[in-house]
Amino acid sequence: MEERKRSQQPDTLRWLDQRRKRGNWFDIAESDEIPADIVGWERTLFDMFRIAFAPEIRERISDGRIGENFVLLAAQLLQREEGKRRLVRLNEEVRGIGMIRTSGPVQKGAPVFMSDIRDFVSFDLEENELDAGHFTAIWKDGGWFISFDFRIGRAKSGGMLAAASEFLEASKLSADNGLARPSVDNLFSACELVSKAHLILHHLLAAGTKSHRAIGSSINRWRKLGNIDEGFVSLYNRMQSARPSARYDAAVQVDQPAMSDFEAVEREILRLKEYIAPAYRENRRKA
Repeated sequence: MEERKRSQQPDTLRWLDQRRKRGNWFDIAESDEIPADIVGWERTLFDMFRIAFAPEIRERISDGRIGENFVLLAAQLLQREEGKRRLVRLNEEVRGIGMIRTSGPVQKGAPVFMSDIRDFVSFDLEENELDAGHFTAIWKDGGWFISFDFRIGRAKSGGMLAAASEFLEASKLSADNGLARPSVDNLFSACELVSKAHLILHHLLAAGTKSHRAIGSSINRWRKLGNIDEGFVSLYNRMQSARPSARYDAAVQVDQPAMSDFEAVEREILRLKEYIAPAYRENRRKA
């Protein structure tokens, strides 16, 4: 804190003092211009006070939901899907799953209090809220722990990956029984669902899109930018080409997918699950 004070101009320190409120929060107006020498994580935090936390606190004080002596211990912004109003949570309303280091041993199932926490390692939303982006700040020992992830649609993408795993297993079972046509058909479905999960997660496709053409063209454009495994998209394209004959033309000889094809889809599912949320990574370690 002292180093920060030395690095900031007197005008900036006056600006901060004028907006600092009792209880760890800063009453920054949306029209305020944050001084240029406030940088890094501090600037990020003050921006969030400006656009989300301070307006919410002012509104709650104005309508009597909280008192003038309000002390801010935690704040969370949920940026939800298009068409849904953003949500601001304060103190005990904040929800999520955190990885922490404690100051001593903790018994399984016992409550953990703020005084037990030595520091935070990571923080994310609960699984049922992963379709929202979030910014979360928690006050601890005179400073702020900050975590954010503004990706929207992680839960939808995770659901598509679960469905893709089912189609992948169906494709393997078909192959094990010498049924090349349903194996190709199901492997294409698995590839398409994984592709759609990628695209939704990166805001490149609407969740309700069902057009094979739209998904195919979008995932190939994504490949050209180098943002997805080349081998996986090549497999997707191959299965997309093979599927019409496998499904509709009995006169055409259909080649059965290879074990390496199944492994390529499985790798992409696991890679994307880990990218969606740390919980998926932990589940993988336990499997």
